[in-house]
Amino acid sequence: MLTPSAVAQSLQHRHPIAVTLNRRPDAYQSAPSAGVPLTFGRNAEVYAEGEAAGYVYKVVSGVVRVSKLLPDGRRQISAFHLPGDMFGFEIGDIHHCSAEAVVPTKVVAFKWQGLLGAGASTSLVRELLTRTMIGLRHTEDHLLLLGRKNALERLAAFLLEMAARSGSAEMLDLAMPRHDIADYLGLTLETVSRMFAELKEMGQIKLESARRVRLLNMDKLRAIAA
Repeated sequence: MLTPSAVAQSLQHRHPIAVTLNRRPDAYQSAPSAGVPLTFGRNAEVYAEGEAAGYVYKVVSGVVRVSKLLPDGRRQISAFHLPGDMFGFEIGDIHHCSAEAVVPTKVVAFKWQGLLGAGASTSLVRELLTRTMIGLRHTEDHLLLLGRKNALERLAAFLLEMAARSGSAEMLDLAMPRHDIADYLGLTLETVSRMFAELKEMGQIKLESARRVRLLNMDKLRAIAA
């Protein structure tokens, strides 16, 4: 495990080396506002529900899911964070959800107080605010999806969301497995699989593989998702 001094030394020499699988805040507590690079393997925790907060994270590559376990053991995924997204914001001192890497993922961790300090970069603060507003918009869209759409509409909306956020208008490579999609959409795995099959039968998508989806008619998908 890397020690705080080892991380600080790496930053001072500007080595392009990511910290691997070391997610505890006290492991990089001396980090400057420039941030500390961290690397996580598939399904590794970035932070757990109930852990001390104090850092925010920017996704460099890969995908991060944010989720919460319900009292009955079910899991609700509230967000998927793609490259460029920032996450980990809390109004209190602890994390109320868990964050995990869906695939091998690189993030940069920023000390929250450092971002709020007088020495913080203006451009970084501006980006932070912009990314926060984008995240709020995604949250609003997700609440609407869960509250007002049926299963087919939810999946169509999800595919359109991923296409828009990944910049792909036709071919979509989904990082997340279908049980993650189910927990994001508030559906069962069986229902999600059935809705994929229904969209395929309708001629709206073509399944190139389990996670590669070709979107055949964006306008019709939008009509379904509306």
